[in-house]
Amino acid sequence: MNWYLEPQGFLGTGASLLADLTLLAYILLLVPGMIAGFVFARRGQHRPQHKTVMIGITLLNWVLIIFLMIVAYNFDVVQNIGQQPGNPRYLIPTIHGVLGLVAQLLATYVIYRMLREDSQVAAAQKRGEKGDALRRYWFLSAKPVMRLTLALWLITALLGFFNYLIRYELLPSFAGNPPGRPVTTEEAPAATPEMTMTEDVMMTEEAPEATESVSPETPQAATTEDAPAMTEEVLADASPAVTPEATP
Repeated sequence: MNWYLEPQGFLGTGASLLADLTLLAYILLLVPGMIAGFVFARRGQHRPQHKTVMIGITLLNWVLIIFLMIVAYNFDVVQNIGQQPGNPRYLIPTIHGVLGLVAQLLATYVIYRMLREDSQVAAAQKRGEKGDALRRYWFLSAKPVMRLTLALWLITALLGFFNYLIRYELLPSFAGNPPGRPVTTEEAPAATPEMTMTEDVMMTEEAPEATESVSPETPQAATTEDAPAMTEEVLADASPAVTPEATP
């Protein structure tokens, strides 16, 4: 079973179950979590609120990327993006993938630095270091990196939603063939009437030939032509020979 195509989802768009679950995960969990993490950071609630939210979003995002997005991209985009680079069906997933990967790597780096900072500060406090002495262990450039990460995350989420609408033909101006189906060419409809007319003409021209091809040597024809000759012979044989002696 191809989980990218089936079973069918529950949103009534023709998307797979995994695609519908991913869409809802971003709308209900990831995007609200990104905004909540930003609010915690603005309020100075870095530990544990901001840290916990960042770790949860990043891990869930990695799961979706590895087990769904990469599979979907390889299934429908890789073999077509080179031939149709301007097609939104393949261009938007590519942009979405590039920006999403950059955002995810930045988020992973931020988490690594946060965990490293916590471990170094805890070790320094055990050694008796306090106050400004702990400053050298802090991730001082975290703010611009996290803001860039948040901006890329939100852009990626918006592109993912837009890609869902295009892929499952919810936008009429971008409607096309569904995943896994061949692209319909413009020449195909024109070829159908010509083939139909050709077959009709061939059948019309062959009909008289089929009628004329009936051989006169068939039993019915032979019986009709030989009937007069056979009748005369039978009458000649059946009539008695009238002789003068038989006349009274």
